Amino acid sequence: MSYKTYGELRDFVRKKLDLQEESFITPEEMVLYCEEAIRFCEAEIHKLNIEDLYFESQAPIAFVAGRSDYNLPTNIYAHKITRMVYIANGSVYQISRLRGRLRYEDSQVLQTQGSTSSSWSYMILNHDPRAGTKIRIFPTPNETSRITSLTGTLIAGSGTVTVSSVAGLAIGDFITGTGIADGTRIELVGLTTIKLSTEALAAGVGAALTATEPRVLLWFIRSAKIPAVTADLIDMPEFWNFVAQHMIVECLKKEIGNQRVVDEKEKLLQLREQVVSTLANMVPDQDDLIEQDAGIYEDMDISGGIF
Repeated sequence: MSYKTYGELRDFVRKKLDLQEESFITPEEMVLYCEEAIRFCEAEIHKLNIEDLYFESQAPIAFVAGRSDYNLPTNIYAHKITRMVYIANGSVYQISRLRGRLRYEDSQVLQTQGSTSSSWSYMILNHDPRAGTKIRIFPTPNETSRITSLTGTLIAGSGTVTVSSVAGLAIGDFITGTGIADGTRIELVGLTTIKLSTEALAAGVGAALTATEPRVLLWFIRSAKIPAVTADLIDMPEFWNFVAQHMIVECLKKEIGNQRVVDEKEKLLQLREQVVSTLANMVPDQDDLIEQDAGIYEDMDISGGIF
């Protein structure tokens, strides 16, 4: 499915309303109208529990020896972690969440046992909203994940990056930095270049980049992406027309007395119903289950004998 940029969506709205030369709708207002529509779609997706179809993502957690508390990804939605795993020597171990009435006692037991690759668990803590929500690991890790700082030359639309050094880099590492999309990983390491899993979003010379090994991998539900610049893509591309229509209605509402708003509101309601029904049809209906063969019972009489 083709994604539209925020710039394309904004220009579509401005052209439909003949606002190319007008300035009474500020850029900040236009972004706000877009965000309102995206947040509605996001809420409907979560209401139907189909977040994994749209927003499931992953990010590395960089262990530091002696540190027990780690930040959640900045774009996580409502602290929704779907899975956390530890990967080492070709084996994968689940880091399970401590639950139940005895989770506090269990956390202390784990803390006294010491760290092994198959023994970790975690809890979610929120001491102070100013410090942010944390993941606390039990027992405290005694190892440090590999993190490599480097600089690179990015070309917008290209996945090849010329880097200052390839030392310490490996295929599968996560790469972060300005102009790099969330969740981007290294696919190939050359002599002076690396190949990324996604194309660079912006050009940059000497851009500061960070590579993190996926020793500890967090699967989570992310928030919907809200556009900040014209090149940003609109999340949920199948509903771009609803987002655009919401922006149209909000622009018209600002012009007091414009009778066109009535007709455009009616179109918006129709598109809103279409969004809801489309998402509802994506909810699993269990019709993919194979019915158990009961033929043997049908061949038996009431007393249990065979005809």
